[in-house]
This record gives sequence, structure tokens and C-alpha cells, in this order.
Amino acid sequence: MKIKIKIKTLILLVFVFTLTFTWVIPTTIHGIANLLQDNGSDKATFFYEKYASYPTTPKIKGNYLYAKSLIKSFSKYTIFYNGWGGGENTSPEDMERSKKILQDIMREIPYKDSEKQYYIDSYKMLLDMTIATGDIEMLHNWISFGQKADDENLMYISDVYNGFLLHVNGDRDGAKKIVAKYELSDLADVKLDILKAEISLFEGNYEEAKKMYENISRNNWRELQESNFGSTGYYARDFWFDDLMKVFKGDNIIKGTVTYEGEPMPFVEIYVQNADGGFRTVGEGYVGITDENGKFKTLGLKDGVYSLGIGVEGSILTNKVLQQQDKPYFELNGNDGEINFEFKNTLNIKRPVLHEKITGEEFTVAWDEVEGATYYIVDIVTYSNPSEGVGTIYYTPAFDENMKIKFTENQATFNTRLIKEGIGGMSIGEDGIIGANAVLGAFVPGLEYPIVVKAYDENRNLITSSLPLRAYYDQIPSITVEGNISDGEKLIQTQDYPRAIEYYENILKEKPDDIDALRYLIKIYGIGWKNGEKNIERAIELAQKYTDVSGSNRLLINIILRMETDEIKKYSDLYYSAVAEEREYQIDSYYYYLSKYYIAKENWGDARKALQNIEGYVPVNLFYLNMYFENYTEADVNTKYLYNSPIKSIEVKKALKTLEDIPPHNNDKKIFNNFLLKLVTGVQREEGKSLYDEIIKQISNSDIKTILNAIYLERGWDVSY
Repeated sequence: MKIKIKIKTLILLVFVFTLTFTWVIPTTIHGIANLLQDNGSDKATFFYEKYASYPTTPKIKGNYLYAKSLIKSFSKYTIFYNGWGGGENTSPEDMERSKKILQDIMREIPYKDSEKQYYIDSYKMLLDMTIATGDIEMLHNWISFGQKADDENLMYISDVYNGFLLHVNGDRDGAKKIVAKYELSDLADVKLDILKAEISLFEGNYEEAKKMYENISRNNWRELQESNFGSTGYYARDFWFDDLMKVFKGDNIIKGTVTYEGEPMPFVEIYVQNADGGFRTVGEGYVGITDENGKFKTLGLKDGVYSLGIGVEGSILTNKVLQQQDKPYFELNGNDGEINFEFKNTLNIKRPVLHEKITGEEFTVAWDEVEGATYYIVDIVTYSNPSEGVGTIYYTPAFDENMKIKFTENQATFNTRLIKEGIGGMSIGEDGIIGANAVLGAFVPGLEYPIVVKAYDENRNLITSSLPLRAYYDQIPSITVEGNISDGEKLIQTQDYPRAIEYYENILKEKPDDIDALRYLIKIYGIGWKNGEKNIERAIELAQKYTDVSGSNRLLINIILRMETDEIKKYSDLYYSAVAEEREYQIDSYYYYLSKYYIAKENWGDARKALQNIEGYVPVNLFYLNMYFENYTEADVNTKYLYNSPIKSIEVKKALKTLEDIPPHNNDKKIFNNFLLKLVTGVQREEGKSLYDEIIKQISNSDIKTILNAIYLERGWDVSY
């Protein structure tokens, strides 16, 4: 009897062990992976990898799920002239790992029915990957692989993707033959629907395409984040199609190319948006895609002013820099346009290395020479939250002991003490308190600062940079000054400025020549740590002391040049002296600060002349002053070089032309001019909005109203906070 019980127990234990080993453990691992994936956790990939490597996991299924977890989706990294971002944060290493896993799957033979769908899904994902990464040779090879397969599902996918390739290359008839082959078959699915909609869209059948996209969105809403043809954007077409129909649909075409080191980049999506100063990163305004040769031609666009952008798989941008565009926007008025997006390799920094530490004040940056470069600029990367290295990122040009920021050689030596005299990137919180970075600047002991080098041609256009478009700042050359952060710097980090002031003022009582105390107090007082808390008198007093102690007057000049109009009036001689000294170092900055001097003196003519001498950019004040002096033609020219904004609209350009031909009557002109001078001298947000609301009712001239409305939008007065 005892023997029978032991055998039964043993059998039960073996059964439980076998069940646990073969089913419970892998099922649990799979469940955890799915849960983490649903919650958007990166840890899901770890569990999918464990699930794939578990002995009893079906090989094709496990490897497919692991490969998919490495990628997540093929949403595009969006690049416009005035901004970039979006997409998945997939590394090149994960992309390659996923590709290898999928290729290995395709070498398997799925004998079990339960494995066949994962095999088919792996094939489709491999095709999506080749399109997303622009690997045209690999795409052709895998399409050919599918067309030779015995499985009708594999053949269908390969044919549909071949149809997409034909469509992209302009062979619409070839693509339509593939659609006709399958549209009445049981195999037809959303992939074929998308292909049909894309063909209709690019043949100009907008209404038909709109209905197709509406059906795709309505019938496949659960799959909005899924990829087809290497992109997640196709399901979202329906959401912006009304804008395409109402705002963009017209007869003007923009064509061009997208290349990397002269080689074509296929399957890059082309987007268009109004040149209103903003940009969106969800594939909105899709109007084209590059073919195998990297060429594109947009849908027809209405007359207007547009920004043109591109959508690229982010993982292929970690070694690429987009050359600066000479056409930040397009003005279409019965004419076509052309633009070429040219990517270059990143330049190599020789020194410093990653995580380099320095003990003294000097450090050297060296880099490989770039063909065609006239000069280089070295940027120090800082953050709005410097202690954690997160938040808004700022690029501050580093100047050497001669105050040079442009270097013709391929190396330069810098002094951390001189660089710390600069004002860091400005940010202001909802409470009106400035960010710590503005005061701390660069090279606080113990904190790491990435270094970036940029190469420019003789026309000031960016050729390339050491910083790729998709950057990981913890993986680029950086410098850390050895030492520990002081108690006062900790107070600044936490934006406890009242206590920081008390801390450093107490130090000065004991050590009147303390460099750090002087420097930080000068910035806190001179910038104004909060609205209404600026103490320019104390800042100047301490800055003059700092000059005597350090032998450098740069911090004094930096504080003086930040003065506002009323302060410039009070310290006009001091300000003018600082401006004159700026001329030795940066000519464009000199003319900008000189214009501020004349504005404070209410010498509008000389202020305008100073602004006209700036070569690197066009300040918006020049646009205002040209209108003040009724030179509407030159104001129109200014709009071409302003940062993307509503001021660039066709309506504004037409209004300026009309005002040049038919000047406004005296009352409208007087009211408008007073408003323009308010803008030039500086107006706070709420005051500006109130002033606009007041004068828009007084102005009768419709062209001036058009310009006023554009200024209202350009200033962001329409946005509520």
C-alpha cells in the first residue's frame, strides 16, 4: 500500500513539475512581458527575451515577440526647419538585433499551424523594417523571397508591398494591377486598403481618398499604432485630411531630393505645414514620399507660405546631420518650388573624450577637419535642470581668452573661469522664477557638460556637426571639472535665490574678493531672479569689483548688455561703452546692442540703420521700424528672413504691397506707429494684448488689421496659460 502511494505521489510531482516547467513558467514570463508592454515599460523587452530563450517556448513565436519588443513601432522622427522630434527611441543596435532575429525566423519552417501566423507576421515586419530604414536592396530581396513562397499569405504580402514600391516609384498602373489582383479575394485586408487610398490620393482623387481613409480609421481603430509600409502614419490620415482639403489642396508642386553623403534616401515621408512658427510631430500634412532614387514630388498645394519637413526612422539618424537649409519656408503663388535635404556624417571630436575630467581651469577641444568648412564653433551643452542633466537643452558657444567664438583651426583652448562669466540659457517657471542654469552657467564642479563642434561654410551655413540629429548626450564627448558643488550652488540649483543671496552676501562680508560669490550675486541681481526682483545698481557695483579682482570685464559687459530700455536710459554712457567693446568680438551682436541704445534714446532712424547692418539674421524690430518709416517694400523683404511665423503669410505680403501703393490715412498711421514703437521698446504680454484689443477697434484700414492680426499670433497672444 505504501509503495502505491509513493508512486502516485511521484507521478503527481512529476506532472506538477512538468506542467510548471513547460507551461506555468513561460506563461507567467509571457504575461509579465505583455503587462509591461501595455504599460509602456522598457523592461518588457527583458521578459520577452527570457520568454524567447525559454526551452519550451515555440521558437518562431518567442523570437517574433522579442524582435517586435525591440522596435515597438515605426513612427517617424519629424524634422522641420524650426524644430524636430517625435518617433520611437529605438537604438541602431536594437534595430539591427531585431533585423537579425527576423531574418533567422525566415530560415525556419513553420510546421505547426500555431507558428505560421508568427512566421507571416515576422515576414511583414521585416518588410516594414527595410522600408523604415531605407534599405532598398534588402526590400527587393525579401519581396522576391515572398513571391517565390508556397504560402499564399506570404505571396500576398510580398505582392502588396511590391505594389507600394511601384506606387512610390511613380508606377501607379503597376500598383493598380496588384490591387485589382487581390481586392475581391479573401486575402484582401487593411494593407490593400491603404495602398488603394495612397494611389487615389497621389492621382488627385482627394474625395475618394478621403472616404477610404475614413473607412480605414473607423474599421481599424484598434490598430492605430500598428505599422504598414514602414510607418504608423497611414491610420492617422483621416485626422488631418480636412486640413489637406481646405488649406493645402492646390496646383503648386514642391519637388526635391533627400540624400545622405550624396546617396539617395528612399521612403522618407514629406510633410507640409503652414509657416506659423510651430511644428507638429505626428505625420500631419503628409504630401509626398521619396522614391528609390531619393526624389520626391508633393501633392498640389494652394498659394501660401509653407514649411516643408521630412519624417525619418530615428534609429538611422544617430550618425547624421542635416545641412542647414537656405529655404526655411516656401512662398507659393502660382509657382512651383524645389528643395534638397542633404544629410552628412557627423564630424569626429578627438578631445575631450567621453566623461573626461579636468583639474585646472584650461581644456582643449580638438576635432577632425571638415572639407569646405570656413570656421568652427564649439558649443557647451547645459540643461535647465543642471544637477540632473535633464530639462530644456541649451547650446552656448564657448569663447577663448581673446573672446573668439569662431575658429579656423581644428582645435581651440578654453578657460572655464572665463566661460563661467557668461549668462546661461534662460528659462522661467510658472512662478516667474528663473531657472538655475541662467545663474550657474557651465562647469559647476562635479557636473558633466557635453561638448559639440559645428562646421560652417563661408555663407554661415551649417555643413555638419559632432552632434547627430538623434543624439544621446551621455554618449558624446564631455567635460567634468573635478571638485564638489558648494552649499551656495546647491541653493541656486534648488532656485532658493533669497537664501543664496544671503549666503553669498555673508561670504563677501568676510571675503570681499571672493570670485564665486561676486559672480553669482552679479548674475542673480543683474538678471533678476524673479519679476520685480532685479537690482541692477548692486549688480553693476559688484561687477566693477569683479573686474578689479579678476582682471576681466566680460561679466560686467554681459550684465550691462542685458539692460532693458529704462535701464539703458539711466546708464546710457556705461551701456554705450559696453556696446563699443562688443564691436571687437561679434559684429552682429554689436549692431543689435547698438540698436537697443538708439531705441532707448528714441532715435528710431539710427536704430533702424543699426539693425540693417546685421548680416546673420533679421531682427523682428527691423520689420516693425520699416513699417514705422512706411518702407513697406523693405518690410516685405524682411519677412523672407524672419523665423517661421504668421508674419510670413501671403495675406501679410499682400497687405504690405497694398500699403506701399496706397498709404493709410493719417489717423490709422498714427495709431499703428504708436503700437509699433511699443513693440520696439518692449511690451509685456498682458500689456501687449490689451493694447492690441484697444487699437484693433480704432483702426479702419483692413491691411493694417491683417498685419496686426499676424503680430498678435506671432507674439503668441492668442495662447492661454
